[in-house]
Amino acid sequence: MKGRIIEIFSSVQGEGLWLGIEQIFVRFHGCKLKCSYCDTPLTHHAITKSRVEVFPYTQEFENHALEYGVEELNATLSSFKLQSIAITGGEPLEQVEFLEAWLPTLKTQYQILLETSGIEVEAFKLIKQYVDMASMDIKLPSSSGEKPYWKEHDLFLEQTLPHKVYAKIVFNEKMTPEEEGHLETLFNKYPELPVVFQPVSPLRSINLQEALLKARRFSQKFGPRIRVIPQVHKYLAVM
Repeated sequence: MKGRIIEIFSSVQGEGLWLGIEQIFVRFHGCKLKCSYCDTPLTHHAITKSRVEVFPYTQEFENHALEYGVEELNATLSSFKLQSIAITGGEPLEQVEFLEAWLPTLKTQYQILLETSGIEVEAFKLIKQYVDMASMDIKLPSSSGEKPYWKEHDLFLEQTLPHKVYAKIVFNEKMTPEEEGHLETLFNKYPELPVVFQPVSPLRSINLQEALLKARRFSQKFGPRIRVIPQVHKYLAVM
């Protein structure tokens, strides 16, 4: 069993509730979605190699085969000497068979953050016991260009709560009243769900004032569980 991985590097987590934690990022290859703001376009290409950062924050990489076995991947991770991993993509849950083989070998050594589109419900059920926190995207058609996945997001939350999870919503000023209504329904159904609104990057590409007013409406209604956090790693000019 091998996993397809685009790149491995260490950096400061720049998104969500684990903001500021230094982590090893393991970026999986492949995703059925094609969000307009995707920052990993290689995930949609038939590549044969991956890359591993030689030293933190240098963006100097060594090439590696695209596929990793469990032992080989763990040996690579140990060289970073960190205790926290962000499993990201692409969509990692599209390779759940590899995750089922790999994650049980990590649990005593690392904290695990899974970043997911929040639509692969059955796959997540198979590995959620090995995940310390799930960052579940809520895909808004107005910002992603994708179709809506309200039913899938609802089912994902049903299966994950009270397991540790927060929702991340990449948004802009074009959020529609219909989308706002669906979000309110989810927030009311899951009153303990932390929510992070993340403005689309780069911020200069959107009407930030109008976008923030959209998020403010939710803060006024749902209180401090609503947060607005941009992609902080981009201010640090790191990956």
